[in-house]
Amino acid sequence: MTAGISGLRDVWRGGVATWECDEMGHMNTRFYVARCMEAIAMLFGKAGLRLLFAPGSATTLAVRTMHIRFLREARAGTSMHISAGFTAIGDGTAEIVAMMFDSASNDCAATFRLGLGHVAAADGRELTWPEAFASRIATEIVEAPRLALPRGVGDLPATTSASRARAEQLGLNLLGQGAVPHQACDSWGKLLPHAFVGAMADSVRNIITPLRELCARHSDRSGPHFGAAALEFLIRLEILPESGDCWEVRSGLARVDGRTMNIVNWMLDPFSGHAFGSMEVVAICFDLETRKLIPIAPAAQAELAGWTVQNLEL
Repeated sequence: MTAGISGLRDVWRGGVATWECDEMGHMNTRFYVARCMEAIAMLFGKAGLRLLFAPGSATTLAVRTMHIRFLREARAGTSMHISAGFTAIGDGTAEIVAMMFDSASNDCAATFRLGLGHVAAADGRELTWPEAFASRIATEIVEAPRLALPRGVGDLPATTSASRARAEQLGLNLLGQGAVPHQACDSWGKLLPHAFVGAMADSVRNIITPLRELCARHSDRSGPHFGAAALEFLIRLEILPESGDCWEVRSGLARVDGRTMNIVNWMLDPFSGHAFGSMEVVAICFDLETRKLIPIAPAAQAELAGWTVQNLEL
């Protein structure tokens, strides 16, 4: 258990490699998710369900929703650990909270809240939990720490509004497109959650860059010091693409204020138009020298109002 956080188990320990860091000098968001998924495998293993992600497993876990807060930078060479626990258990569903810490300072670097489903590995059919597992977890339920609760995003809507037709109606920009490589998939050929986040992040760069440049034009802190960073993700995963499937990302600016920008991104099948998943990003302008937030000037906010897409949600 983690000292000071009742009920959370230590389920991952490691560090930040240089190759996991991006052009902003800190760990790329996809690797936060990759480490979180390792932690979840350990959490379920310690609770009695081992090898849920192994090739021979008849059942596995499907990530349905994910909420992440990025609280402190994780830079190359930093030692990290993750503690996690169950916040709810249903017939075949579970909700998890996980917290990533800097192991030297014990400061929380990120929080994760996930909604998971227990499914058949072969075809994704929803399954109930083994009775002994469900009974055990029911006695170990913890409350999500206040630090892990949403701050810059709202609740997930009951159903997704994402589709290619809706994207074209709203005028969302095509920011990314590609095909799913086999090495980005799980044992059953489905895109891995961290690879979904990676594809989204690479695509969102194509809107973040012009937004950042616009903000820099209206700031007294411009030039090479002017960067960007993510504070929060809200993710909904529908039916993830499989190895070889093509995808496209459509995005738009949903909200802006003096500190943050909310960007909504839809990953779609470019042929059928259905949604693979969606992600809302709370982004900030970031000073690469002081490593602090740069406010969005009123003049920049006024110009960004013309970029905003009304009624845009996951």
